[in-house]
Amino acid sequence: MPLPNLSRRRFLSTAVAVAALPLKSVAETTCTLIPEQEQGPFYLADELIRSRIAEDRTGVPLRLKLILMDSRTCTPLRNAAIDLWHCDAMGLYSGFTKTSPGPPPGGPGGPGGPGGPPPGFGDHHGPPPDRDGAGPPQMEPSDKLTFLRGIQFTGDDGAVSFETIFPGFYDGRTNHIHFKVRLEGHRQGDTYAAGHTAHIGQLFFPEFWNLKLMTRAPYANHHIHRTTEGEDNVFNQQHGSAAIANLIQTNPQHIEQGLYAQLRISVDPTATPKPIAGGGPRPPRD
Repeated sequence: MPLPNLSRRRFLSTAVAVAALPLKSVAETTCTLIPEQEQGPFYLADELIRSRIAEDRTGVPLRLKLILMDSRTCTPLRNAAIDLWHCDAMGLYSGFTKTSPGPPPGGPGGPGGPGGPPPGFGDHHGPPPDRDGAGPPQMEPSDKLTFLRGIQFTGDDGAVSFETIFPGFYDGRTNHIHFKVRLEGHRQGDTYAAGHTAHIGQLFFPEFWNLKLMTRAPYANHHIHRTTEGEDNVFNQQHGSAAIANLIQTNPQHIEQGLYAQLRISVDPTATPKPIAGGGPRPPRD
């Protein structure tokens, strides 16, 4: 599903509506540090500097705006690079399409069926955190695909925007988007190199929207149990409720025309992410 061609009037009115949505977390209203979440095993360095990242992936169009604040001064954080990456509607990450988590064995829904958590859910959710506090160890890439990955730089208002699709899900994880905040790096060709990593986080959505969207194509074609936020160890153990984006439809009558999401992120640009213990995605099955 391609991104919709919106009129300038609709674009501006919707953007204003998103900005006017009530803020939902303490971090958003007081510039308190937003909690960190693990990096996960599917990060790739050298992502492309671009705002349109969907490429050929199908799904409900999503325009995502992140507003980065300096928690020390409660002012916009300028000239920061935000790396962003997430899975497609079928739970696949570019660069790892042969190793991304897939459905449990036993057919659609796994042995536990589509109505409940997969067998053994909660017993073990991935390997222990690595030494850098990034969560499960980095997977080895299996391809050179680049869909649903990109880097943007914050402007004077601390904001970046991405045009993408609403993320799908995979075994053990609810719908989410990964992001990383870096400063003092440099452009290197089509990417951003080096720099100090000040924050590693994940963005989530109201569960109402997850449930609604996952009943639609192409997401509904992913015949495995969908991990809810209540079942996701990363969301629950790493304060995911403080990173839930505000979300509205572009057109209230036609959800297929897309969604707008916004999240305000307050970070300390001098900080270094600390080790994170807790849940993560299950290792891919052979």
